[in-house]
Amino acid sequence: MLGRVTVVQDDKKAAFIQFTSPCKLRMGETVNVTKKRKARTLKQNALYWCFLSWCIHPFGGDLQSSGHFSIDALHEDIKAWFKATHRHDFNINGRFSTADLNKKKFKEFFDLVNLELMIDILGVDTSGFWKEYEKYGTWTNYNDEDFRTFMDEKQVIPF
Repeated sequence: MLGRVTVVQDDKKAAFIQFTSPCKLRMGETVNVTKKRKARTLKQNALYWCFLSWCIHPFGGDLQSSGHFSIDALHEDIKAWFKATHRHDFNINGRFSTADLNKKKFKEFFDLVNLELMIDILGVDTSGFWKEYEKYGTWTNYNDEDFRTFMDEKQVIPF
């Protein structure tokens, strides 16, 4: 539920918040008020899920041979590992969701998943993913029209 602070008391112990839609709060109810932060970007989200898919695939990180067949299940395992090992670094209390991370924190999360979990703990060499990512990124940057035709399924990527 989003709202806008319209009045703050002089001692800063009380504020009036006008919500964008009707609220379901009751008198005396305790609420947690936080500032709205920028959430992770859609590109970060897409890259993360692509990374997990690559990690599972037999021609990628081959986590299938370790029993990971679902991207969603792998994500849940990653969240459990992350909560157990980095709870204090990210001030995680209770339920943990990557959707609650802002752009900076999501980058830190992704870096830890890649470097600490995948490479150091699970022994997955992720360099192949990052090489493909750079090659694909370079190709799309320099071939914008070709990329549009590829997305319209009229052309195959030439690599």
